[in-house]
Amino acid sequence: MRRALTLAIDRWGGAPALAKIAIVKTPGGIVFPGSPLAAKKEDLQQMAGFWPDIEKSRAEAKRLLKEAGAENLQVELLNRDVDQPYKYVGIWLIDQWAKIGVKATQKVVPTGPWFQSMRSGQFQVVHYPICRSTVNPLLDVGAYLPGSDENYGYYDDPEEAALYEKLLHESDPAKQRALMTEFEKLVMDTQAHATKVIWWNRIVPHRSYVKGWKISPSHFLNQDLSTVWLDK
Repeated sequence: MRRALTLAIDRWGGAPALAKIAIVKTPGGIVFPGSPLAAKKEDLQQMAGFWPDIEKSRAEAKRLLKEAGAENLQVELLNRDVDQPYKYVGIWLIDQWAKIGVKATQKVVPTGPWFQSMRSGQFQVVHYPICRSTVNPLLDVGAYLPGSDENYGYYDDPEEAALYEKLLHESDPAKQRALMTEFEKLVMDTQAHATKVIWWNRIVPHRSYVKGWKISPSHFLNQDLSTVWLDK
């Protein structure tokens, strides 16, 4: 059923439209798109949820649900009570799942109860964007590992853990990238433990007379306002 849910999502077709109303933009796996260890597009498109043919993908999703005896599947999506991009993406996901016959509802709660529900495992499906201060794929994907404090799927996967250890000790960049792509496929496709929907596109508007401030790729960097002044 997890694999069916990700197969139903049209990331390539939906991203351009969704980007017009929400702060999301780029389809990608669990590794930051464009970074040295990120999967190439042709490799990513071989993984569940990223196939270029969405009709083929949804047909497979329906087949899997029928095989599992879950043709009338109903799920509740746990989501954070923040408009951008949580609620927008949540509404879109509900529509995407409806296209394979899944009836989904959205439970929107404040940040505290949202985290509490994840930490106690009180949810069916959850929208949980993972935000880091810097791009560091070897650390970033750690959230998907068994035993991680952020592994809210609470799954145990010895094969995944062994692959990650191998990835950490590989010194050849090309081989390390291949291992990371294998890791992504294991997490998002083979086991469908978790997946990425669409990566955020951070937008911070400010007046033209605000000088000395530069946008950073995360919420945590470049927050020192001592270099900022108003040219007015």
